[in-house]
Amino acid sequence: MDKVIIRDLALETIVGLYPWERAVKQTLWIDVDMATDIRQAAADDDLQYTVDYSAVCEAIVVLADKGQYQLIETLAENIAATVLKNFAVSWLRVAVYKTDVMTHVRRVGIEIERGEK
Repeated sequence: MDKVIIRDLALETIVGLYPWERAVKQTLWIDVDMATDIRQAAADDDLQYTVDYSAVCEAIVVLADKGQYQLIETLAENIAATVLKNFAVSWLRVAVYKTDVMTHVRRVGIEIERGEK
C-alpha cells in the first residue's frame, strides 16, 4: 500500500469541554496517513495522479477554523470524512493531539482509521 503522509500539521483552534479551554485558541497537532496508488504519479512525474498534500492540509485548516469542537474526536471524524470524500484516498489514519493540557504529559490525543485497506 502506498501512502501520502502529513506529520505535525499545527492548527490554532477552539477545542475542549471546559470553559478555560474555550477561552483561547489551542494548538492541535495533526498527523494523517492516506492510502493511494502513486505509481502513475511517479511514472509521469505529475501531481494530478496522486494526493496533493497541500490541498489536504488546506482542507483540514478550513475545518478547524470553522468548527469550535468540544472533542478532538469530532474533529478527527470530520477530517476523515472530508478527505475520503474529496481526495483519491481509499483508507486513512488521522491522529489529533492536544498539548499543555495535563501536568507531566507532553501531549494527549486520539487516532482513528477509516476506509478500506
